[in-house]
Amino acid sequence: MGGHLTTQRPATTARLVAGIAVLCVLGAVSGALAVAAPDFALPVALVALLVAVAFIDLGLVPVLAVPATMIMNRVGPMSVSDFVLGGATLVALLMIRGKGAVTLQPLLWCGAAYIVLTAPQLILNSYAANVIEWVHEIVLVLGSMVVGFVVGREGRARLALSAYALIGVGIAVATMVSAVANGFGPVYLGMLHKNSIGGILLVAALIVFANPPWLGWKQHWAYAAFLLCGVGMLAAQSRQALIGTGIGVLIIGLRPRFHNGKRSRLIWFMLIPVAVFVITEVRDQLAADDQFNSSAQRLTWYEDSIKVWLMSPLFGVGHRWWVTGHTGYSGFQPPNAELEVLTTVGIIGLIGFFAMFGGAIWMLARMNPVYGTIGLAIVVARLAQTQFDLYWVAGQSSILWIVAGICYGVQARDAATGVTWRPHPVQTLFRRTDRVRT
Repeated sequence: MGGHLTTQRPATTARLVAGIAVLCVLGAVSGALAVAAPDFALPVALVALLVAVAFIDLGLVPVLAVPATMIMNRVGPMSVSDFVLGGATLVALLMIRGKGAVTLQPLLWCGAAYIVLTAPQLILNSYAANVIEWVHEIVLVLGSMVVGFVVGREGRARLALSAYALIGVGIAVATMVSAVANGFGPVYLGMLHKNSIGGILLVAALIVFANPPWLGWKQHWAYAAFLLCGVGMLAAQSRQALIGTGIGVLIIGLRPRFHNGKRSRLIWFMLIPVAVFVITEVRDQLAADDQFNSSAQRLTWYEDSIKVWLMSPLFGVGHRWWVTGHTGYSGFQPPNAELEVLTTVGIIGLIGFFAMFGGAIWMLARMNPVYGTIGLAIVVARLAQTQFDLYWVAGQSSILWIVAGICYGVQARDAATGVTWRPHPVQTLFRRTDRVRT
């Protein structure tokens, strides 16, 4: 045992020193570029970070992709979240071989159904932006699943999800402060507008509310974080996120319990004022004369989206038509997941979209609740949120599949190490779960 430790420590130290050296060198280069060529400074800085982390521990690169989904800043033609996810996907593909990856195949088939059924429209709509976005969606769906699986299987699920939740809590606090400062108007934090903030806080809130035993948060800290995220969503006035979070909470509450304690009944009563707030806000906006408020504007966009879809009902008019302008309509992305899919990839693509979500929901619902509940809640909540908001938005359309992949990865790791978690067979809020090592 002693000999083993003696050989490992120098190697670990050497990787750490090499990583720091690479970070310093590339950091100096990016600093120089910030003055000489500002457009290249951020990409080089990100490469420096990824390379340095890879030198220290290759398994940490996929972990970075989880909190990076919150970063909407642009790196040339892509967002930071896409840049990091692309790098993490390449690393994850190198690490996934021969280590229980077969368990991820059912989830991958669900994602592949959408990708395959949206491919034929590439022939009908042959322009560069369409092909690029189709490849982008492969990474956002299948790449995210693989990244999440590697994070879970390598034992980094707690680190990745805790980092996301803690940053989410920080964003929630900043949102509350900003709301107070601007007289409780809509909140914008840099590149994050109110709906982006809501999407991030939705995921963070459900992570800490589900708090599976392998996440390991103390219940009082988890509830405090959930409360802060909830108030943050209210402060941001993100009604879509509040709706999605409420549905996610219902799913978690109705699934078999796995904590060594009871969930307070008060959490259910907290959903009542949230529902009243959302309904009141929407009713008041629809009743107002302002045709440019968010609710009235959505109705206009729904009508225009249907007109675009009718131009090519079966295959759609292609990805990113709202940017290319080839349909005669531009300037808005349909604020509804199904309308967005219908307009871009038509009825055929919508069938694939339903197959992807329906299959994933079915798979996660059939998993041991200790693993599948958090993924199920986030996937369904995100789908519910995007009934009133954009779906294909950089990191927010990848984080749900990363979490789903993590569920499979943690399950594969526990199976390999002989750890099992047995939930109580009765679906109730107040039962306990026993942990059994075999």
